[in-house]
Amino acid sequence: MKNKYDRFIALPLILACVACSSHVIETGSSTIDAAPTSSSIASIPTEVTVTADSLTEAGVREIKLPAPYDDTRMEYSSMAWMEDTLVLLPQYPWRLGKDGSAFLVTIQKEAILAYLNLDNKAPIETGLLEFDDGGLSETLEGFEGFEAIAFAGEQVFMTIETSGGSPMMGYLVSGLVDNARQSIRLDPGTIVPLLPQTDFRNASDESLIVENGVIYTFFEDNGAVVNPNSFAHAFDINLDPLADSDFPGIEFRVTDATEIQPDGSFWVMNYFYPGDSHLKAKFDPLVERYGEGGTHSRSFRVERIIKLRIEDGQIVLADEAPLYLSLNADGSSRNWEGLVRLDDLGFLAVTDSFPGSFLGYIPDLR
Repeated sequence: MKNKYDRFIALPLILACVACSSHVIETGSSTIDAAPTSSSIASIPTEVTVTADSLTEAGVREIKLPAPYDDTRMEYSSMAWMEDTLVLLPQYPWRLGKDGSAFLVTIQKEAILAYLNLDNKAPIETGLLEFDDGGLSETLEGFEGFEAIAFAGEQVFMTIETSGGSPMMGYLVSGLVDNARQSIRLDPGTIVPLLPQTDFRNASDESLIVENGVIYTFFEDNGAVVNPNSFAHAFDINLDPLADSDFPGIEFRVTDATEIQPDGSFWVMNYFYPGDSHLKAKFDPLVERYGEGGTHSRSFRVERIIKLRIEDGQIVLADEAPLYLSLNADGSSRNWEGLVRLDDLGFLAVTDSFPGSFLGYIPDLR
């Protein structure tokens, strides 16, 4: 297979060509309406791109956030389900709070399903979850924000990124959910360090999952060249360290993970912005094995969802092609930082500030 990654110098020309095309490729392809079903919803229409010589790409349907929660300053970094409530984690939860107050944004699953089942252009209804970080944002050297979130009953777990290492240092911390007060408070006494696996700036453990009382955290850079011995940190429910777990060599960045399914499987968001030249790959094993989506074959950008599973305490790739997202025709990258599963329908994903704070639904077409 011809290797596009060896042609990195041609990027400006390729992006210019992509920008001239429509969002859903028409030449040599057909556009169809995907209509997933579940017990709670009849159908959710969305556009996808199908070509004869590439993998199917899923279109992304926007779920419009109301102001000010659509502001780029929200800079969402992760999402997770708290039972049937979707929780969106801003990297800096106090940034838009009044009088220094901090909050996370919430959306009810019922509201999401209803929104998607209608041709709705109005913003979705949201709520707020008060947030107290226990002073960590002020006491941790070089604090650079919260990166990942997951729930286990009334416990919440978060990862934190700081520039207080060489040059970076990550942390894992736990806290409690107060359902009566609709609030979360972190316990600084539980914090544990997450040593970075590379010496890159702005790189730390950006994803975490909870499975049968074990918390796994995933470093964002796991490519064969930049991190040939990638692994996952593991902790028990009290954040006492366990043996590290294997983690597959996935090129580019791993930015978030869904909740665990009953069979031990889960998905991660895999993203590449060509400006991150230190993460470019000579070749991509997943492309070599499965191929890639039509818009991806004409761009160096990568926006895809990869299925993993836990086997005997180790993280392994599932034998399944990634789900590729149809790339923006204007050449802009969507920095997907949050990902959750939406029942058997597909996924919800959220960007940080690039190109804006955007929440979207992605059908699982496989």
